[in-house]
Amino acid sequence: MAESHGAFIFMEETKENLKPDRSWLRPVLIFYVKTTSWIIFPLVLAVLTANYVNKSTESQTLFFGLIMIGFGITCFGVYREIKQYKKSLDKK
Repeated sequence: MAESHGAFIFMEETKENLKPDRSWLRPVLIFYVKTTSWIIFPLVLAVLTANYVNKSTESQTLFFGLIMIGFGITCFGVYREIKQYKKSLDKK
């Protein structure tokens, strides 16, 4: 019984020991911000450009085309970020 008590390791409670380990959170947040920006910026830019073009030319086809180009850029960017994130996870 005395041998089992020697197996415990007691740590002194310090501020470093009480802090939760959040080192995993930074790459996740960076990935989230990058993918969100790939979703927001091309689509918002496409909508604003399409509205401007639609007011001056009144062409619904051009409006739809610009929206689809923005969507394509969004899909490409999100795919690229997922691929890079997966590659960084495979390295670990």
